[in-house]
Amino acid sequence: MMSFKLRHPRERSDLFIAVIAAGVMFLMLSALTWGVCCLWGGIGLLFVAFMVAVENSHLRNTARPLEEDPVLDRMLKEASGKLGIDPPKAYISGSKEVNAYTRGVISPVLVLNRGLIDTMDEGEISFVMGHELGHIKLRHFAIRTILDARVRVPILVYLPLLLFRMLFLRGRLSRSMEYSADRAGLAACGSLEKAISTMIKLGTGRSVTPDQVRGAIDGSFRIDGEKGIVGRLLSSHPDLDDRVRELVRSP
Repeated sequence: MMSFKLRHPRERSDLFIAVIAAGVMFLMLSALTWGVCCLWGGIGLLFVAFMVAVENSHLRNTARPLEEDPVLDRMLKEASGKLGIDPPKAYISGSKEVNAYTRGVISPVLVLNRGLIDTMDEGEISFVMGHELGHIKLRHFAIRTILDARVRVPILVYLPLLLFRMLFLRGRLSRSMEYSADRAGLAACGSLEKAISTMIKLGTGRSVTPDQVRGAIDGSFRIDGEKGIVGRLLSSHPDLDDRVRELVRSP
């Protein structure tokens, strides 16, 4: 069972700031355009929700249901139980990219890429599952899906939502959400070492040694190279080294 709060301490304040800033700016733009921007944004939201439903339908027809893999199905149910939520619909994509994601506006689906399954061991996959389930439990998935640039929507329709995307998914709030989801991953896998080895594999794409894991925990081994200030500010995810430090500090 979890012995610490999943939500990162700064996520709630970051959400409040982002909502206020986006709301004020959007209202100002709507006033300047006699409500056109507001109407345009609403139509854009509906169109994005429709395209997400279409893409999830395509996913169900092309990807393999995770429940067909008894080991992964068991792991998902165990991770969901530890986080106190029902297991979502989950699929295995044939993509070789070492990645996983959760997508949906009302009913989220979890997708594990074949590249991730082939790269990670069971403990590491449990961390990834827990991370994605954390986005579901903490209700991140809807806003992240709506504002995700990977959703195939014409830029003209999406234009009024770009302001929200910059404030929510290209700023502090998105990075705070990642810290929270990492905590969920740690709760699911139950091992700080497995959580850290997952980070290293995500960053290097190579096998991990115990010395590297210990070095990442004590700060003597860096996973990411140094990024400039602009790169940090515009990144939707924190540096992997920062994520490691936050996990080590988890109460």
